[in-house]
Amino acid sequence: MKNRSRILNRIITAVLAAAMIIALVPHETHAEIFYLQTGRRLDTDFYANYYPDLKAKYGYNAHKLLDHYINYGIFERRIPSMYYLNNMDALAIGDYVPKEILYQRKSLRKGCNQAQFFNAYDEALYYICDPARRAAPNNMYAQMGVVAQKLYDRVNYNPGVKYKTKGEHYNDPCGVFGNMDKYPSGYRIPYGADCAGATRAVGLCLNILCIPYQHVNENKWKQQWCRVNINGKYYVIDPYVSPYVMEESYYVRLYPPYML
Repeated sequence: MKNRSRILNRIITAVLAAAMIIALVPHETHAEIFYLQTGRRLDTDFYANYYPDLKAKYGYNAHKLLDHYINYGIFERRIPSMYYLNNMDALAIGDYVPKEILYQRKSLRKGCNQAQFFNAYDEALYYICDPARRAAPNNMYAQMGVVAQKLYDRVNYNPGVKYKTKGEHYNDPCGVFGNMDKYPSGYRIPYGADCAGATRAVGLCLNILCIPYQHVNENKWKQQWCRVNINGKYYVIDPYVSPYVMEESYYVRLYPPYML
């Protein structure tokens, strides 16, 4: 009888201990869809998956993602759901993302100070982003094509950008967009860049145009590029390879030893 009582007490104690542990473990809120007073719809599952920085910080916690979108995401021109990804005009994002709140600004500013970064922003806005927006308003894919063409021309033709893997600004946007000194044509003189600098130059343009992207192989000694998800398919812009937006599945076959 005593043995039974001891066993029962041990079982009860174990159950209570397990219950306490479960209670202390934080649970993530399931993804939800919120209808905001602005008329926009926030799909927290989409929001987390489309922005890796948010997913890494908040996981799929719906209420934390909602709080981020209301307090930061709207002002950073982040896209709240697949609907707006396919209907960019419905998001009313006619304005460019201001230089002070680019959501990838920490990555983009690598290797340059704020003044240098702002100069690169102005150059990218005037020569790349504004023509892309005017040529293809509210069409993300077409805007990517204009960005790709203009960056390809800038990198490969007059004035051109020297390919280099070391030295000043080789891996930040200033490597492509330059700093203060200008050619007679008005372009800032570029420092020269490798794939990291070219990727950040592309990323700066995409960020200004409110186009979400992922910097693949960032800070790795591998080929780097901007990955953009359109309707579940990944596309790439690489100004050192081609003037066209291409599917990532094709792109990774160009340099197989240095890819993923």
